[in-house]
Amino acid sequence: MHPLFEPTPIKGVLFDFHSTLVDQGSSEEWLGTACNKVGLDPRDYDEILPKLNSIVEFARIEDPDHERDLSRRANEEIFTRLLSDFAEEPLTSALYSTMTESWRVYDDSLAVLDALQEQGITTVIVSNIAHDLPAIAERLGIAQSVNHIFTSAQLGYVKPNPEIFLAVAAAIEIHPADLLMVGDNAIDDGGAGAVGIRTLILPRTSGPTHGLATVLGVIAGSQATSY
Repeated sequence: MHPLFEPTPIKGVLFDFHSTLVDQGSSEEWLGTACNKVGLDPRDYDEILPKLNSIVEFARIEDPDHERDLSRRANEEIFTRLLSDFAEEPLTSALYSTMTESWRVYDDSLAVLDALQEQGITTVIVSNIAHDLPAIAERLGIAQSVNHIFTSAQLGYVKPNPEIFLAVAAAIEIHPADLLMVGDNAIDDGGAGAVGIRTLILPRTSGPTHGLATVLGVIAGSQATSY
């Protein structure tokens, strides 16, 4: 084999969380949960569903510096302000407090994470989020399938800042060249490439699976000794 193409084994995989391991669910479900919490009829608020669908995009425009992902206080302030543009209290607060409850694990997430752990590959979640991600992962039944969980609020950096990837690599004691970053956002997750981390971008999907089996193929390729 030409040395240029000799693979370096991947020892750890960093996963984004939202829209990579978990789907955000439907806005209908989110609205229904929020309305039930405060005794409102979700059918009276159907007109806000398109805006709920776009709330993350609205946040990116409102907060390009990701202040919402560095502190829970900023997160609540920014999202509550956005939600109040088309909802009134008590629905506004109910929507904020239930915004992660409609998240669902992709059907292929646990199988891939467990397969990686069986191979001795360190599995890590790295997310731009200010919510209590370990608690969310526990509720979704995914916490036991990863070795580490890191958030931007915890580390003080947001993707794509190279420092967040360097901080994670140092914490898990694996060199960046021996890691793989898996995410859905070419800008945020693609920032891993700046520090020498191989990166796999899986575009967002609307179905129950997310094509995560591709990760296993990348791992197998990195461990190959011949073609």
